[in-house]
Amino acid sequence: MIANVRRWVDSVAGFQGRYLRWESRAVRRLGGWSVPRRWATFVLLPTLLFCCGGTVVGVPAAWVLRQTMEASRGAPSPDAAADSYLMALGYNTEDGLLPILDNDHQDDLLAEWRAYRKAMDNTSPAPSRLDFGALAVGQVVDGRAEVTTEVSATWWGTDGRAIAYSSEEYTWRFKTREDNGWQVVSVEAPTWCGGYVRLDACA
Repeated sequence: MIANVRRWVDSVAGFQGRYLRWESRAVRRLGGWSVPRRWATFVLLPTLLFCCGGTVVGVPAAWVLRQTMEASRGAPSPDAAADSYLMALGYNTEDGLLPILDNDHQDDLLAEWRAYRKAMDNTSPAPSRLDFGALAVGQVVDGRAEVTTEVSATWWGTDGRAIAYSSEEYTWRFKTREDNGWQVVSVEAPTWCGGYVRLDACA
């Protein structure tokens, strides 16, 4: 009897370990998927499987649904959404970017973000970061607001501490809307090549 119990406990522990490894891999894989793609790929099928397969299928399905819903949650304010966009761009990380991009235009906005970041990376040398100050929020009308801020690009010196060069400041404009949190609908960004840097500095 004790041996049977131990085998059952070991089996449960093994299943839990496999599930946690699957979840870790899935989080990394889903991180770059837009919300429409997640809904289309995961929500309908797991729901059908849940109805037919019960709890065993329902646990992963519920997890995917939760991840999809969390990916569509925006920022607490218009300026927070714009701040997250610029921070992600300046530090070249997409972590936390998808939730603040408008659900209906995530693929286009993400492609624009990546294209701008690619232009930055192809500069010789590439900038160290983007610097910006206060973000001004315009009047909120029908759950929409425009955010503006002055942004400059910074290059660190060879020691990695002293600033070697800072570009001029240029105005960025973000159109945002409130939908279960504030999200960026469009970005009016100054030209990188020929604006922030000379044309001959771009690859």
